[in-house]
Amino acid sequence: MPLKTISVTQQTANDFTQNVGDKLSGRELGKIVSFEVKGDELIVQISKLGKSVLAYGVEKTEHSGFVARLKSEKIALAHRAFRSEIESKLSKVLKECGAEVSTSP
Repeated sequence: MPLKTISVTQQTANDFTQNVGDKLSGRELGKIVSFEVKGDELIVQISKLGKSVLAYGVEKTEHSGFVARLKSEKIALAHRAFRSEIESKLSKVLKECGAEVSTSP
């Protein structure tokens, strides 16, 4: 199931992205996954044997937090077979960084 919603309290999207990047560095997952904030979007890119892009719309919440909801996705053909495995590992990292993740919008 795709990651539809990422909720974070007490961290801005930029701070959270930096924390996720730090957690991913040194891991195999970090070699293929990157996070970036562009305007009001959180972009997750997976690059290996193709390029997949997940774009989340970011809404600020109380206490400097945010909710990111999946707006669009472009999944490379080579990634479709491994999508659930990658999302499971990514979900674990996001939770380690203080996020709540959901597979429903």
